[in-house]
Amino acid sequence: MAYAGIVTPMVTPMDREGKPDRKGTEKLVEFLISSGVDGLFPMGSTGLFPWFGREERKKFIGWCAELSGGRPVYAGIGSSSSSEAVELARDAIDAGATALVLMPSYYITLDQKEIYNHFSYVISKVDADFILYNIPQLAGSWILPETVQKIREEFSQVKGLKESSGDMRFFERIVSMASRDFAVFQGQDDLLLASLSLGASGGVVGLSNFTTYCTELYSLFREGKYQEARKVQVEKVNRVMQAVNSVTFPIGYYYATYRKLGIDGGFRQPMYMPDEAARRAIDSVVL
Repeated sequence: MAYAGIVTPMVTPMDREGKPDRKGTEKLVEFLISSGVDGLFPMGSTGLFPWFGREERKKFIGWCAELSGGRPVYAGIGSSSSSEAVELARDAIDAGATALVLMPSYYITLDQKEIYNHFSYVISKVDADFILYNIPQLAGSWILPETVQKIREEFSQVKGLKESSGDMRFFERIVSMASRDFAVFQGQDDLLLASLSLGASGGVVGLSNFTTYCTELYSLFREGKYQEARKVQVEKVNRVMQAVNSVTFPIGYYYATYRKLGIDGGFRQPMYMPDEAARRAIDSVVL
């Protein structure tokens, strides 16, 4: 399978007690399908994966697979433990995931040999497609291009990489690896158009939880309508991103999704409802 397009790093809709909510998930996936996203990514950073237990993660991935309408489900299996990542990977495949998104183990800062060891250990034990995930601002470690290339050469089931550092010089080095068999996704919404112009396969973009702007931009770019795409990037995507990031990530994404989709959702501790000024700013660009 070739992986490309706009993929949503999904919020995890929660009830007022902070537990994953089936009805909220149904509303979210219905919106995503109607807006034309190309894939669903549950249990990533936006999905708050470290804050959910193993059974909660498996259940939510299963809901997404059930509701996906045949779209690929990229399931996050992030863990600070290599052995737990294997268990999470097997859970995700059992739940119906199409591909597994694997980041370096975190908290303890890894060197490249340790990142390679973590990746090779997990990938060798699970028969599935993998997307690597570079997010050094949260993981604490960069996945260098040399490490990506080594993993690609040794494991044919490695099908791509999500690059979320926000460093466009680094992205240029990574995107040179993009091919029919290896997708490179931009993980920062405000860099989507620039990344597509450099050859990115698509974007894993959080604003697609509650707007159609990223799918609109991607379609315009594919149609060769660069100036129209640029207008969407500057006047819509960047403006909304600034508002939702006025509070600690990813609180603004949850508030915006709940408001836009009419989900009576809650927050898991230690999250909180944005203050009135932030709510007004988000409402002004979302509603």
